[in-house]
Amino acid sequence: MKPIRAAVPAALVALMITAAPLVAQTPPALRTTELGRGPTVVLVPGLGGARMQWLPTARKLMTRHRVVLVDLPGHGDSPMIDPLSVEAAADALDGLLARYPAESTVVVGHGFGGTLAIVGIKRQPARARGVIVIDAGLKSPVNIPDQQKKYFLEYVDQNFDAFTRQMFTQLGRDSAQGVEIHAKASLVPQPVMKSYLRTLLDMDQSMVLRGYPRPLMYLGSSRAWPDSLSWPEIAKQRGYTEAHGIRTGRIGNSGYLVMSDQPDSLAAVIAEFTRQAMTPQ
Repeated sequence: MKPIRAAVPAALVALMITAAPLVAQTPPALRTTELGRGPTVVLVPGLGGARMQWLPTARKLMTRHRVVLVDLPGHGDSPMIDPLSVEAAADALDGLLARYPAESTVVVGHGFGGTLAIVGIKRQPARARGVIVIDAGLKSPVNIPDQQKKYFLEYVDQNFDAFTRQMFTQLGRDSAQGVEIHAKASLVPQPVMKSYLRTLLDMDQSMVLRGYPRPLMYLGSSRAWPDSLSWPEIAKQRGYTEAHGIRTGRIGNSGYLVMSDQPDSLAAVIAEFTRQAMTPQ
């Protein structure tokens, strides 16, 4: 088991942005905070995050946009889905999007929230005019053999606190931000976090990009997309090789909390993408 233990922290950082099999169920109502008026921008956080983490960027957008901050299932004030799957969580997001005018709505998802946005709009393309994802992936970059998955999950269960501490603290732009990210993630109940980790172990949603029906943009933080890597390398790593016509960009000097690291730059990209999405072709 030593090879698995050594690979675990890096593996789960990436696994938080992957997908899971279809399970039909009635989706819960996700909790939101709304700010401003104008075209609707729905901001979805990543695993272990919370909707108010988006506030620095939301403040830059709210003067000309209606900004909707969302909590993931089982996070913050949103109820959990049981059993959890990416499709079921995407259906919950779809229930939220149904409340807003589709012709003037854009969805922005961070990490796992980006995976939900991509999957959800592929399933219900009439809900929005476009999707932006930040540091989101559609497949796991690691492959744990089936016969070892049981031991992997047992290891996570038995070492949960240390495991999640290392997993989330290494996401920070610096050590202080790593502590902040872990502190927020630790508010998610253990059974909820374990359910996400089990769900995200080895799934692959990269095929949803074939014939994607809406404009799609991938934004990378400078931590997750270093300037030493090209887009084809990132696309292969994160499961975007099936995406055609995708727009890409990087937000410099930013880490996992890009929405607070660089709120002006991120808001400017979101606003321009939204403007273009609303412009008749």
